[in-house]
Amino acid sequence: MGEEKIILALPDNKDRNAINAALRQSGYSVIQKRSGQDILDSIVEDIPEIILMHADLPKVDGWQVCEKLKEDQLLQKIGIILCCDDAHESDIIRGFELGADEVFDANVSARELVARTQALSRRLQIAKNLIKIRDLEIELDAHRVLKDGKTIDLTYIQFKLLYLLASRRDNIFSRSEILERVWGKKVYVTNRTVDVHIKRLREKLGEIRYPSQYIQTIHGVGYRFM
Repeated sequence: MGEEKIILALPDNKDRNAINAALRQSGYSVIQKRSGQDILDSIVEDIPEIILMHADLPKVDGWQVCEKLKEDQLLQKIGIILCCDDAHESDIIRGFELGADEVFDANVSARELVARTQALSRRLQIAKNLIKIRDLEIELDAHRVLKDGKTIDLTYIQFKLLYLLASRRDNIFSRSEILERVWGKKVYVTNRTVDVHIKRLREKLGEIRYPSQYIQTIHGVGYRFM
């Protein structure tokens, strides 16, 4: 966990101070905000791991913050813990529908809140290090790729190449960009090297016919993952 950043936006009372202290003691870097607008302004400069906020915030409330984050694909990765006074089933359902990861009554103890935060943090870390696309699973930490649950034996370069393309599916990568990101600036290889490795990677993924199911050739430009 280490220096994971949490934005804390709760009513100004003794519980807020206790929660802040408990989170810091657990190793989090806590940034306190007073309104929903303060949260939105803050994440423009620095995206936190988790936002822990009350639904009833001034200026822009917690519900509206959830809506704003849901609209931005990058910000959807932020974990959201939403607290409500006397939370009812309708509040919980509304929070989940707006993209919150945890929704519960604001009267829980600081100890429980920290435990929930740690559990969410673990889930987010797992999600960040795993890419699932159709029948493929790419595990970053383990440097492992599975297809239909079976491990595919890739070289280090093949794994880096696959992870680069799959982690940015909307991007078209030129050969020169792939060379720099996968091999590095100080290693001398040619554009033909990229083509050869793409061909071998496709074979490892079981691609034997055109058009490709996974890696698409953009003629005159480069490659992208479909």
